[in-house]
Amino acid sequence: MADIRDVANKKKVNKNKRFWRQRFRVVIQEESTFHERGAYFLSGRRLTVIALGFVLSVVVVSYLAIAHTPLTEHLVPGFVANQYREDAAAARLDADSALKMLSVQEQHLNSLKSILRGDILVDSVSVGLMRGSVNPSGDDVLPTASNEDLELRERVEGEDRFALRRSGPDVAMAIGFDFQPVGGGVSDGFDLSYGHFGVDLEAAEGVLVHAVDDGTVLVSDYTVAHGYVIAIQHRNNRISIYKHNASLLKEVGELVQMGDVIASVGNSGTQTTGPHLHFEWWVNGQPIDPSPWLRAGG
Repeated sequence: MADIRDVANKKKVNKNKRFWRQRFRVVIQEESTFHERGAYFLSGRRLTVIALGFVLSVVVVSYLAIAHTPLTEHLVPGFVANQYREDAAAARLDADSALKMLSVQEQHLNSLKSILRGDILVDSVSVGLMRGSVNPSGDDVLPTASNEDLELRERVEGEDRFALRRSGPDVAMAIGFDFQPVGGGVSDGFDLSYGHFGVDLEAAEGVLVHAVDDGTVLVSDYTVAHGYVIAIQHRNNRISIYKHNASLLKEVGELVQMGDVIASVGNSGTQTTGPHLHFEWWVNGQPIDPSPWLRAGG
């Protein structure tokens, strides 16, 4: 039995060797006439080389197509283009720079607030901010205030801290105003007994409201009770307030001149029963009856 197996194995090995060495003739013939169109001589080794070359060519072409074309974004899961990586890195750097700048500005503002309040504290923050600008030497010591600075501080502290901002130089004995906010007459007068700090002026909805004097807009906003409200600060600590408007035409901080259109008459807010203008006149923090400066019927 062993001899038979050895003989079979030898025949199998010889057959495999013959396959690799033996040459094959591949003929291409016409089906109808059996006319020979071509013949190719192949061997086992040549077939193997051709197959490997074909597979290698497919692999190389596929790699080049995927690696150097936009197909990479669609065929490779989780692939992130280099442009996206660069954009993300640039955005991260910008965000870090913005956060650092914001932190420095906050520290600078806190130090300025402390200086303005007069309670200057020599801590790590204030010293770090003062270095390189006020005290180039880098010593942890704040510069000594000059006599002019001390006199200025005493003069500022002696003034009324709660005084209103002024939009221009004071005018002697200037309490009232010369321009009419609207042309209508008074429908409800000034009465402190029930908290009516101004007067109601008759006007149809949409009529333009004018500034009674030059000034700066302090308030331009909507409230539930008084609707659209605009307030203007004038010289000599005077303030004019216009309530229940349909729309506002000026924003906070804008400078207005006497007679400028600032709003339109409306019926906004809960404390109103019809279109009209509620006008208030405040001087030195106190409401004053504006009737003496209003002309009935415009």
